[in-house]
Amino acid sequence: MKALLDKIGNSIDEKLKKATESLAVKLTEDEKKALMTSFKKELEPEMAKYIKMQEQLDALDVKMQRIPGKVLVKTFSEELADKIKEALGDKKDIRQIKGHAFEFERKLDDMTEANSFASTIVVPVDQRPGIVYDPLRRNRIRDIISSGTTSSNMVTFIRENAITSNTDITTEGAEYKQEDFDLIRVDAAVLKLTNYIIVSEEMLEDVQGLTSYIMARLPEKIKNKEDLEILTHATYGILPLATAYVDTLADSKVQRIDVLVAALTQAKVAEYTPTAILLNPADAKLMKLTKDDNGQYIFPWVFMSNGVVVDSIPVIESTAMTSGSFLVGDFKLGAQIFDRRQMAIEFSNTNEDNFVKGMVTVRGSERIAIAVYRPNAFVYGTFASALAKGSA
Repeated sequence: MKALLDKIGNSIDEKLKKATESLAVKLTEDEKKALMTSFKKELEPEMAKYIKMQEQLDALDVKMQRIPGKVLVKTFSEELADKIKEALGDKKDIRQIKGHAFEFERKLDDMTEANSFASTIVVPVDQRPGIVYDPLRRNRIRDIISSGTTSSNMVTFIRENAITSNTDITTEGAEYKQEDFDLIRVDAAVLKLTNYIIVSEEMLEDVQGLTSYIMARLPEKIKNKEDLEILTHATYGILPLATAYVDTLADSKVQRIDVLVAALTQAKVAEYTPTAILLNPADAKLMKLTKDDNGQYIFPWVFMSNGVVVDSIPVIESTAMTSGSFLVGDFKLGAQIFDRRQMAIEFSNTNEDNFVKGMVTVRGSERIAIAVYRPNAFVYGTFASALAKGSA
């Protein structure tokens, strides 16, 4: 399109040049008027073509402006300058086209964000403060057992391991009855839980709320690991040391509630006073939704204003507990966690080549010891096994 316009413009310029050369010859006024009339008739078809093609080009330009994205739109002064340049052609002096007329029409589109804004920052975004992430675990295992501090790398205590009881009535002059107690020393070594991340100085400076986010998330991951170690550590964990659930039910319609009541009774028979029932949320749901043969809910948990309880003992839901298992017991009397060094979050740029690369290492750590004083204070089992045995 542009090449064709240029061709027509060159043709007009050539004819104007011939006309100028003809006018330079000495002619009478009548001859000059006749010559100009002749040139005008010759130029009119060319000018008509030029104007029509210019209109088509303007229409195409308007359509291009409607295309989404960043489109460069010429200003009025820029379009006018281009039009004058086209009229000049090869001429260098604007006075050479004095007396000649040309049409100039600037077509405008309706104003929209797409064609009126040079960039999207005309309307600033509504940036919400902070960084969004999933909630933290609500119930921590350390919150339901005893807690303390230690200044050593080892916590040691003496546990009664076995007893031979012969206490009885003794007649006058008879030998007293002998008791035997087997005692053992139990060592609970201090464990160190750690994690770290590496971020750039620019991220810490430019990302709003990143420091607060790190200060929340790193400790959360350590606390999750702490829950796991309190429950499942091979040497010091509650579950490996707890007393196994012993079935005492003989009911073909045994339910999860029955199993939990039987487990609480097992702890009570051992002279402990249970303080909590620890369940995975999935198992708590199955217990709550237990129905009888008529479709009526057996467990009236919807009417409990102070949380779910079984046999007056609170049910604590935690994802730290494996689905399908249960743990009941006297948590405060049975176990204790010791803090050798409480949670610490540290920032440093002196790790490896962090300093020269502008990176920052953020590390989290804590040192704890887990002491399970009384394994018999806890009763642990799985619902699959307990339900199968209880229905036998």
